[in-house]
Amino acid sequence: MTAILIIIIFAIFAALMITRRMPAILAVPAMAVCVAAVARTPVKDILENVVANGSIRLAGQYLMVFAGAMLGRVVMQTGIAESLIKRAAEYGGDRPLAVAVTLMVAVAWLFTTLTGLGAIIMVGSALPIMMSIGVPRKLSGILFLLAFALGFVFNIAMWGFYQGTFNIDPTSIRKFAVVLAGVDALAIAIFLLVASRKMSRYGAWAVKVEDEGDSVSRKDVPLVALLVPIVPLILHGVFKVPVIAAFFIGAILGVLITRPRELVRQLSSAAVKGLEDVAPAVILMIGIGMLLNATTLPAVKESLSPLIGAVNLRSPVIYVLFFGLLSPLALYRGPLNPYGIGIGIYLLIRDLNLLPPLALLAAVMSVVQVQNVCDPTNTQNVWISNYVGMRVEELTRETIFYKVGVCIVALTIGAWIYLR
Repeated sequence: MTAILIIIIFAIFAALMITRRMPAILAVPAMAVCVAAVARTPVKDILENVVANGSIRLAGQYLMVFAGAMLGRVVMQTGIAESLIKRAAEYGGDRPLAVAVTLMVAVAWLFTTLTGLGAIIMVGSALPIMMSIGVPRKLSGILFLLAFALGFVFNIAMWGFYQGTFNIDPTSIRKFAVVLAGVDALAIAIFLLVASRKMSRYGAWAVKVEDEGDSVSRKDVPLVALLVPIVPLILHGVFKVPVIAAFFIGAILGVLITRPRELVRQLSSAAVKGLEDVAPAVILMIGIGMLLNATTLPAVKESLSPLIGAVNLRSPVIYVLFFGLLSPLALYRGPLNPYGIGIGIYLLIRDLNLLPPLALLAAVMSVVQVQNVCDPTNTQNVWISNYVGMRVEELTRETIFYKVGVCIVALTIGAWIYLR
C-alpha cells in the first residue's frame, strides 16, 4: 500500500509540474515531505531529517554553482564573452557555414562556465551575427541551442551536482563527459551537413548587432582573456585544484586581465548578480536534498524495492532501451528529468543498488542531453524561440530525433564500459 501511495504522489506532482500549476522549486520539497509522511515517518523526524538536514545536504554543490555563476558574470561584464563571439564571427568570414561552426565553438566554449538565462541572453549576440551572414533565423536558434548543450557537458558546476547526488568521483564524470561530448559533436556535424543545404537556399540580410553598455569593445579585451572560461577546467582537471577555488581564481584572473583597476567593483557585482542568476537552481537543489533524505528512509526503500527491482536495468539491452527510448520523458519536468520529479527515480535506483553508480551517471548525463535541448519548459528554449520568431515546440520537433540518437549511442557506450 505504501508503494502505491508513493507512486500516486509522484504522479500528482509530475502532473502539477507538467501543467505548470506548481514550479519544481516547490513541487520537489513538497514531494519529499509527502513521501516521508506516507511512509509513516514521525513528524519530528520529517522536520529534522528530511527538511532541516536535507536542505543542507547539497550545500557544497550550492557553493559550486554560485562560484561558477560568479565567474560567468565576470566573463560577461568584462567583455570576454562578446569578444569571443565577435572574433569567431570574423574568423568565419562571409561563409555562412563557417560562421555557424566557429560561433558554435565559441558558444560551447563559453558554456563550460556560464549558467542561467542572463548568460543565454548575453551570448545570444551570436544569433544576429549568424542571421546577418545568411543563416536562416530558425536554424540559427537551433544551432545556438545545440552548441549550448555541448558546452554544458563540461560545466563543472553541474559536475558538482552529479558528484554530490550520486557520490561519484569527478575523474569518472570527466571521462564519461568526453565520451558524451564526442557523440554529441558527431550528431551536430551530421545536423550541420543537412542544414548546409538549407543555408545555400537563403540570401544574407543585414541585422544590426546592438552593443551592450556594460561590456567593453572587442579590441579592449586581450586575446589571452579568451582562455578565462576554461581556466576552472584546467585548474581542476590538470592541477587538482578544488572546484570552488578554481572558479574564484578564474574570476579574479578574468578581471585582472581585462579591468584590473576595477577589481573590487567587478568581483562584488559579479558575486551579487551571479547569485541572482542561479537562485532558482540553488532553491531546487535544496528541495533535491530533501528528496534525497526522504528516499533513503528505510520504509520508502523497502516498499519500492520489489516494484522498481522488477526491471533488470543491469541488462545492457534493457538499460539502453529503458533510458534511451524513454528519454523524452525528461521533457516537461517529467519522470526522467533529474531537475524535477525524475530525481526521485534516479535516487531510488541508486539506493536500491539497481545499477552501478557509474552506469547511473551515464544514464543521467545522456538523458540530460535530451532535456537540455528539447524541453519546451526550459527558459533558454523560450527565450531563443521568441528571439528567432518560432514556436518553442518547433525547437523540440527539430532537435528531438538527433538528441534521442545522442542519448541512445552514449548509453550504448556507457553499457559497454560499465555493465560488462
